[in-house]
Amino acid sequence: MNTTKRFERILLATDGSEAASAAVDATIAIAKSPTAKVRVAHVWNLEVHHRHGFWDVEMRSEAEKLVDVTVERLLKAGVMAEREIDRADSKHVAAALALSAREFKADLVVLGTRGLTDWQSMTKHSVSHEVLCAVDCPVLIVRGRPAGSSDKVMKIVLAVAGGDDLAPAARAAQAVAAPDSSVMVVHVAQAIVGVQGFAYVEPDEEIRETMARASELLASAHVKVQGMVAHEGPVAKAVAEIAADWNADLIVVGSSRMGDIGSLFLGSVSHDLLHITDRPVLIAERVS
Repeated sequence: MNTTKRFERILLATDGSEAASAAVDATIAIAKSPTAKVRVAHVWNLEVHHRHGFWDVEMRSEAEKLVDVTVERLLKAGVMAEREIDRADSKHVAAALALSAREFKADLVVLGTRGLTDWQSMTKHSVSHEVLCAVDCPVLIVRGRPAGSSDKVMKIVLAVAGGDDLAPAARAAQAVAAPDSSVMVVHVAQAIVGVQGFAYVEPDEEIRETMARASELLASAHVKVQGMVAHEGPVAKAVAEIAADWNADLIVVGSSRMGDIGSLFLGSVSHDLLHITDRPVLIAERVS
C-alpha cells in the first residue's frame, strides 16, 4: 500500500504573469490528493506601477477577476480552490504571502518567477527568494513550461547530498510523484575541506551510502528509481544539465535556507538552480 503523504494545503501565489500561469499548471499536476485544497493568493496594492507598457494602478475589481480566473482553472481541473486577496505595498508582497501561508497552514507554497539575473535577484530581492527565506514549508518555484514537459510530474530529478537535507528532499519528491513516475537520484561528488583546511575527494563509500539511503527513502512511494553520480563541476550546473538531458518535469532539492535575505549572498544550490534551469524547482522544507 502506498502511504506517501501528498501535499494537502497549497498556497498558490498569482500576479497574472506568464510565470504565474505556468505555476497554475504545475499546481494542477501535483495536487494529487482528492482532499487537497488550494488557496489562490494575490497581493493587491494601490501603488502606481508599470504594466503593459503604461504606468497604471490595479483596481480591486481587476485583482478579484485575476484570482477568480485562476480559481476557475483549478476547479475545472478537479482541484478544490478558494481565493484570497491580501493588501500590501510592493516592498511587503513576500511578507504578505508568507503570512497567508502560515494562516492557511500551507504545506506547500507555489509561485512563478520571472527569472531575474543573479545580480538583480540579490539587489532587488525578488519575491520568490524573499518567500523562500520567510517560510519553513516546501516551496515550488516555476519559471515557465519547459518544451516537451508533461502535464503530470512523471520525471523527477532528486538532487541529494549527505546530512539532514536528504530526508526532507526525499519526502518532497514522494509528495509530488505519481505511482508510475521515475525519479533520478543525482549526487554530485565534491571535494570536501576538512577542519584542518585540507581538501579531499568525497569517498566512494559515502557516496554509495547516500545514494542507497535516498533510494530506501523513496521505496514507499512505489516509483521507479535510478541513480547518477556526477564527478565534476558546480553542483547546480551539473544538476541542471542532467535535468535538461533527461527532460525532467521537476527538480527537487534539499534546503539549508537561513532566515534572512542576506544569506542568499552566500549562495546555495537552490539559489543557483533558480537562475540556470527552466525546470520547476521544488525546495524541501527548512532543516531546523
